Amino acid sequence: MNDRNVAEVDLHNLQVSDPLIGKCQQLVREVAIPYQWEVLNDRDPEAIPSHAVENFRLAAGRARGEFHGTVFQDSDVAKWLEAAAWSLCQAPNPDLEKAADELIELIAAAQCGGGYLNTYFILNAPQERWTNLAECHELYCAGHLIEAGVAFFQATGKRRLLEVVCKLADHLGTVFGPERDQLHGYDGHPEIELALARLYEATKEQRYLTLANYFVEQRGTEPHFYDIEYEKRQQYCVPQSDRTPG
Repeated sequence: MNDRNVAEVDLHNLQVSDPLIGKCQQLVREVAIPYQWEVLNDRDPEAIPSHAVENFRLAAGRARGEFHGTVFQDSDVAKWLEAAAWSLCQAPNPDLEKAADELIELIAAAQCGGGYLNTYFILNAPQERWTNLAECHELYCAGHLIEAGVAFFQATGKRRLLEVVCKLADHLGTVFGPERDQLHGYDGHPEIELALARLYEATKEQRYLTLANYFVEQRGTEPHFYDIEYEKRQQYCVPQSDRTPG
């Protein structure tokens, strides 16, 4: 693994002996990942436009228009990147790797200078960042992107997305924590905790594991953070789309 500083496992020689699992993995590589890429880019006329990649183009200033989708739309892009990374571990695919590299550059261009990265809030509600952790899934989206960054680094050795997600995680470390000027909260949809632990495994930076532990230990403490958050907010910031917030 050269100097990648990851768990000592040869990811490029993963062999699946079970024929059913192997067939499923082949189906993902040859059908699911290419199909999802077309859908994320709104190139499948039979699929409802997702606007997922386009939202990153808008946030990066490479297109003009409005955000479309749910508040957690970014997570679809991150999940595709992670799937592409693990696919590259099993079967080299220059075209897939090139598409992922270009997407990563787009994501990097959309990232704010301080490390924040969420296209809904960048485009629609920059003043409402971190005001509705219970429902707006900012930490959930961040977690999936961090996992994608770790996976792509382990699959290819390329650090570009890893650097983006480290910058994002460092931003989270300034926003959340036990200090008086920090938010004493946690995500409504657990995911960031696992992602930060994986980031620690890849980088050996203790601050990421410390933050993961903070989120775990803070959940459920009293007074409940979401009650405090709601009192501050006094109204929902979730966009009124297909459902009423709970």
